[in-house]
Amino acid sequence: MHKTQPARSFAERRLSPDRDIRWILAMVASLAVPAALTLATVQSGAHPEDPAHEHSPYAYTVSLLLFVIPIIMLTVWRLRAGGDPLHLRALLWASACIAAIGVLLDVGFGAFFFVFPNEGATLGIRLPAWNWQALAWIPQYLPIEEFGFYIFGALFVIALYQWADADWLCDYTVHDYQALARSHGPILRVHWRSLPWWVLLLVAGLVVKRFGPVPDGLPGYFIFLMVLGFLPSFLFLHTIRTFVNWRAFAFAYVNLTLISLVWEATLGVPYNWWNYQHAHMLGISIRAWASLPLEAVLLWLLVAWDCIVAYELFRVFFHMDAGVRRAMVGVGARR
Repeated sequence: MHKTQPARSFAERRLSPDRDIRWILAMVASLAVPAALTLATVQSGAHPEDPAHEHSPYAYTVSLLLFVIPIIMLTVWRLRAGGDPLHLRALLWASACIAAIGVLLDVGFGAFFFVFPNEGATLGIRLPAWNWQALAWIPQYLPIEEFGFYIFGALFVIALYQWADADWLCDYTVHDYQALARSHGPILRVHWRSLPWWVLLLVAGLVVKRFGPVPDGLPGYFIFLMVLGFLPSFLFLHTIRTFVNWRAFAFAYVNLTLISLVWEATLGVPYNWWNYQHAHMLGISIRAWASLPLEAVLLWLLVAWDCIVAYELFRVFFHMDAGVRRAMVGVGARR
């Protein structure tokens, strides 16, 4: 049987202040170093009137270190601490699923929602995106860095949550995961109470679009995000809410938000590493952040939530040790 390590007692935690201080310093360094390297790529102020001006060469590429270096640090912790191998499997599978959704967004809707004017901020390697209006591929549209973000971003959020759940905030986690998973029932249990809230938010978004500063068309990106955030909650909230370490989720979300404030609000959008097709947004923008659409800020929360939902679902599934059908709906033979 695979069981997580029991939580340290208060006395044990009080006897290890040096260890905790070292981890705090390591976390600060893992974010400060890549942030400094990214900021160092900026050679001049942002030029909104000249979005293709190469004032931050290779900055988008270098900025991915904001995710890569913390992942390396958390990997070192994982190798030293050991832990349940099923949780590592859950991390890898969940990260792959979230990255796949990001790739689908960019390949299928990237030309509809995003623009990438500053070619000098990337390696210059671009992949095609689908154009729904012309029903044809647009060659050389998506910077390869976009796909790096989806991969490393998912790994970062889930690895950070996993570490906080197993170590930093372990007093608030489930400690006999396998027993609870096997006694919990099927994974797929519809959470009907979330449906009215989703409909209300969706209607509110459509009203804002209709009577806002850009009333024409549909808020396509908002609708996409609503589906992205709603489906996991609607289908799996009943199951995962028992297993989620909510403090660890808050910790991961706050860290992702702080990184995003530097990565997107301060650098990415002002320096046009990427930007948004505002005709397909709600029309609510944050002027202080280079008119960053509200949807971009909403994405920070939804990405963190979907990452943790995916991770906990895979953890429950692997601990159930059952076939997919039995695990999902409670019927079928145990494998």
